[in-house]
Amino acid sequence: MNDNKTTNFFQRMANHGAIRMTVVVILVTLVIGIVGIVSDGETVSFSPEKFMAESQQIPQLSANTQHGQLSIEYVRILSDDFYYRFPFSYREMHSAAWIVDVLLTMGYTWDEIAVQEFLLDDSDPLGFPDFTNITELYYFLDDTPFINFNMRASRQSQNVILTVEGQSDEVIIVGAHYDTVMVPGASDNASGVALLLESAHRMRYIDNYYTIVYIFFGAEESGLHGAFYYANSLTEQDHDNILFMLNADVLLEGSDLFYMAGYLPQGVDLFTMAGHGDHTRPGTNHITKAWDNIAESLYGSHGITLIPIPEGVYGPSDQLAFLPFGHTAMFMAGLTAVDGWYNMVNFSFSSALSNMVTVLHTPLDNFHHINATWPDRMETAMFGFSVFLEELLLADYSS
Repeated sequence: MNDNKTTNFFQRMANHGAIRMTVVVILVTLVIGIVGIVSDGETVSFSPEKFMAESQQIPQLSANTQHGQLSIEYVRILSDDFYYRFPFSYREMHSAAWIVDVLLTMGYTWDEIAVQEFLLDDSDPLGFPDFTNITELYYFLDDTPFINFNMRASRQSQNVILTVEGQSDEVIIVGAHYDTVMVPGASDNASGVALLLESAHRMRYIDNYYTIVYIFFGAEESGLHGAFYYANSLTEQDHDNILFMLNADVLLEGSDLFYMAGYLPQGVDLFTMAGHGDHTRPGTNHITKAWDNIAESLYGSHGITLIPIPEGVYGPSDQLAFLPFGHTAMFMAGLTAVDGWYNMVNFSFSSALSNMVTVLHTPLDNFHHINATWPDRMETAMFGFSVFLEELLLADYSS
């Protein structure tokens, strides 16, 4: 990969993320008012005892448990008990510890779980000019007069990684970020975390050919820091072993289930695609064709409607960190279909995104509001994506 080109992309992406974060800080201050998050400041150890009380409250998986049922309960717990999971904060760290303990409660062991810690400066090595410098912005948050962001002095975050060994060394990466802006974050992105947790629980009892690596990314909202840190930490051999990457984010923003899939065509600048879009379709291969076949089959077998929008793979979420390495990726999201979805001429995912979401980055992004306002949305989305993900993990990609 061309290092200079990659550096330019990361720098432009990070500048965009810093500006977005500044806007979020101002808006949340106006909407929420005086908010304080109390913390004893202690360093949380990732031990089975720390949050076991919360972990034991989760429903148990049985042969009769419908797909999506566990996910809905995970969304509720994260939205109610782990809201304001701000990047590089104690609340984010507590959430990571809870995720670890849920995995331990399922029966996974520390031999299968890793916590990859990283500093803000480690995950953001490029630096930014003036106030848009993301490091300066995060130190600015310490002195914000109306909101206690509960920031860790170390500016440390973490990825939680679960490896489910398969018969093959080929690896399927399944990712979702667990941090939020200053809102409960039921859709963005307790929903993605919940999907991964239910999938991990089910895969304990299913033989899998490919090795599955579930990654719960930290610090996505500040500029995809966790995903970029993880992708850049891999060796060349690690990258060679990756079959593809699946990312679940904002699954409850609308009643339509989308999957956006492809890879970055050679010579195409990712920032141009992600930030502006020049209407260049992502590449297709036998993997993306297999995904299309799976999606089509689920309508007949389960009544699940999955809408393919290849251009959406350039959308602003963690799959972007894997595209520069040549990986095939998918971005799953529950959104609202708007005019233009079915006419790909001059269609821009980024420009349409604001019209496709309902609660994103607002206090309304909480479990109870979504469930009361759209009673069927959560069940439909979590059932559909849960079945879809399981089929994706168990399919044969040998041809």
